[in-house]
Amino acid sequence: MTVWGIKVKVHPLFLAVIAIAVYGHYFTQIALLFTIVLLHEIGHVVAASAYGYQVESIELLPFGGVARLASNELGWNVKHETIIAISGPLVNLLLCIVGIMLQMTDHVTRVDTMNFVTMNLTIALFNLLPGLPLDGGRIARATLSSQYGYERSTRLVTKMSYYLAAGLMFLGLLSLGLGYADLGLLALGVFLLFSAFTLSKHSRYDTLRFLDAKRRSKKRNAEPLRALVVHPDMAIGDIAVSFAPGTYHIIYIRDDSVRGERYGLFPKSLNEEQILSAVFEQGLWREPIVELLS
Repeated sequence: MTVWGIKVKVHPLFLAVIAIAVYGHYFTQIALLFTIVLLHEIGHVVAASAYGYQVESIELLPFGGVARLASNELGWNVKHETIIAISGPLVNLLLCIVGIMLQMTDHVTRVDTMNFVTMNLTIALFNLLPGLPLDGGRIARATLSSQYGYERSTRLVTKMSYYLAAGLMFLGLLSLGLGYADLGLLALGVFLLFSAFTLSKHSRYDTLRFLDAKRRSKKRNAEPLRALVVHPDMAIGDIAVSFAPGTYHIIYIRDDSVRGERYGLFPKSLNEEQILSAVFEQGLWREPIVELLS
């Protein structure tokens, strides 16, 4: 299935939900859920396309989906990531308003409206949870990255994903013990767990791609300045991975030879181009930053 030339795939978890719904004769409900999830993802696609990103495919899940970009560079722009992430839940809120307006015209029953609104609110609120790859996780990473840098913010949100996954699986198992099995919570928890594990495994590679893109980028606009004060023995690579997207970095090195209550600074500072050049062109990853002053 394709929409606007974009491949639309259905995740096996969603296929299982569809099969169960068809077996239970819930044709209308599953068709409605499929449509809502698809519209949620189309919201992401429209926003991503507006910023010039090429969307290769959409994979639909029972609670939302994953729009895969050709370049996978979305997290490298804080503004773009935030707006594209929030666009999906905004579509669900818009659909809620449309449903309420239709009910006011007596074209649909109150029960149908409540089901429609509940589905949309559930999908919107779940996707706003602060765990990757959910929309809320992307918004959280974009918010944290200016303070903590790209890699650390990704790790922090991935850690939150593990906690969310554990909480969802616990609630799912608890529901089994109490006699009203909610396999959906258990399945969503497992999905988040595996997603977080995959992100953790590729975190450093993704950071290196971000840093290489930062090194190659031609800066045309003014950027916020982010100053880092580091210890002279700190590894050059460790400084590089603390860089944040959308900011320009100046690095000051502590001079511990200065006596007194406050530490001193070496008079010479370094910029992000010098750090990234040392990492990618000179291969100086584990060497101490103070070596670049000589």
